[in-house]
Amino acid sequence: MQNERARVWLSKLPEHVAERELAVVREELKWRADECSVENVLHPVGPGNAVALEIEAEHLTEVFTGFGERGRPAEEVARTAVEAAKVWLEAGVPVDEHLADQLLLPMALAGGGSFRTTKPSMHTTTNAEVIQRFLHVPIHFEQESEFVWKITIEPK
Repeated sequence: MQNERARVWLSKLPEHVAERELAVVREELKWRADECSVENVLHPVGPGNAVALEIEAEHLTEVFTGFGERGRPAEEVARTAVEAAKVWLEAGVPVDEHLADQLLLPMALAGGGSFRTTKPSMHTTTNAEVIQRFLHVPIHFEQESEFVWKITIEPK
């Protein structure tokens, strides 16, 4: 079973910004209106907005985000989160690109292991290179399909 929720946080911005962002989520991901909400920041200091897409699966919850900045259209902010969610959903893997780099060090220290993920980011590959220099453990990246990669950390 999978539950989804989209939230937009607004701070000193008009409501239509959130409405435009949530329209992209509903259109692109086919999420229902009752799965989407807007939260206005209490005691705002300045203007801003963020989109958070939460996908709760059996053993994990993934969160994909998009952050507004001056001059960036609301639709683009939402699409950043939507595209990342689509890639992860299409891949059908337990680990997204941002969690992948965080798992490398604990797995290397624990003696090895492997996991499947989406295409590794530059941050992940750089992190692997640094870990290998200090711990002298081989870390392998293997592309299994268009969207799926397997990262293996061999025991010493």
